Amino acid sequence: MKRLALFLAATFLLAACAPKLQVQNNVLPTLISVTSPQTQEGTMLIQGRYFGDGLAGQAEDSYVLLGADVYGNGGIAVRASSWTSNRIEVAVPQNAGSGFVFVYVRGNRSNGLPTTLP
Repeated sequence: MKRLALFLAATFLLAACAPKLQVQNNVLPTLISVTSPQTQEGTMLIQGRYFGDGLAGQAEDSYVLLGADVYGNGGIAVRASSWTSNRIEVAVPQNAGSGFVFVYVRGNRSNGLPTTLP
């Protein structure tokens, strides 16, 4: 009986000292192509991977950044009109300028792709 008690105590002690397992999502959204609209207030099509659902583009920290510099600074944050795991459509506002496009999915920034707006 003593051996069983010592075995159980040692097992619980080792289990308590074991590191905690944390799963982290390290997959970043990736842009593959950006199709600019032909008119000033058209729709931009963004294709890529790992966009998740972004709560259909309505999550607070999921949006498209238009007209930023190469480092992702500046630009205009725009909500998507359509959002799937590999395709996003956004209506381009009048005050958006040419520059780089980035997608933020739950706060994680994608790579940037250059685009020219009319």
